[in-house]
Amino acid sequence: MHSLQALSSTGSYKDTAVNDEVNCTRSKASTQALREFVDRQSRSTTILAALAAVLDAQVTGNSLDPVLQARIDEVLSALGVCDLIEKYNPAQLKHLLAEIRFNMLLETKLLFDTKRTTMWAHTETEILQAAGEVSDGFADTLTRTIVPRLEGLAQRLSSPGGSFLDVGVGIAGLSIAMARLWPSLRVVGIDPWVPSLALARANVRSAELTGRIQLREQAAEDLGDTSAFDLAWIPSAFMPEQVIPVACEHVHRALRPGGWLLFAMANPGTDPLTASLVRLRTVLRGGYVIVPSQVETLLSRTGLVDVRALPSPPDAVVALIAARRMPNQ
Repeated sequence: MHSLQALSSTGSYKDTAVNDEVNCTRSKASTQALREFVDRQSRSTTILAALAAVLDAQVTGNSLDPVLQARIDEVLSALGVCDLIEKYNPAQLKHLLAEIRFNMLLETKLLFDTKRTTMWAHTETEILQAAGEVSDGFADTLTRTIVPRLEGLAQRLSSPGGSFLDVGVGIAGLSIAMARLWPSLRVVGIDPWVPSLALARANVRSAELTGRIQLREQAAEDLGDTSAFDLAWIPSAFMPEQVIPVACEHVHRALRPGGWLLFAMANPGTDPLTASLVRLRTVLRGGYVIVPSQVETLLSRTGLVDVRALPSPPDAVVALIAARRMPNQ
């Protein structure tokens, strides 16, 4: 009896040892798989940072340290990126650089519990400035490809009384760019975020546009203007869900009869991973991912007409819906 118990007990110990060894092997394999995944993904951050350094040197004219330049050139040459950089002019490179900086600076906040947030509560000058430099790059596209599609808008913006409402003006990147492209245009930029407005005022002064750009510490839901603007811009990727309908109502009222609204939203696309990343980035910006059909319904219910999605490449990071206040309203 005792010998049978001993034998059974010995077998149990052996089974346990085997199971422990199997589990340990599986654990090591899983750890190694995660380690390999991290190694692969960390290459992307290094590549983007290296590319940003080269773009910065191109835009500013400040040369990189020769040793650093050689190592970065080696990386970019291996990727075949060097020839692509040469196809862009400095203005285009500046906006691409701003986009890389903005995303990377914002996403580093995920690394620390004390910095994670789902609200736009960022005070770092580098983040705020990069966000503005991204938006000012849109002014040229707006002027060249979007304005001609919207009836009467070019004439309105070029007239002596033309006016533009920049909701969420940030550091005034878009406002300054629009004022430069349209020499007669009057701009009003509103934003409730004081740190951004402080930079905006400095940027407007530096651009010598204080006579044409008015900045207000004001949320879109508190906008009280009536029939004042020919074009309004709403960047929903920076706005909480509950604010968007109210903002649309107030902006509708603020448009002149026949004036246009451009509603910008993050474009998730059709790839599942890309869509997930877009939703994450939008949350980091304090915004809400809304699909075009929802926007079209919202704007129509608000009373706007000629609601339409503007054509854009499938992989564009921003989708645009245009809508108009009734001309005879």
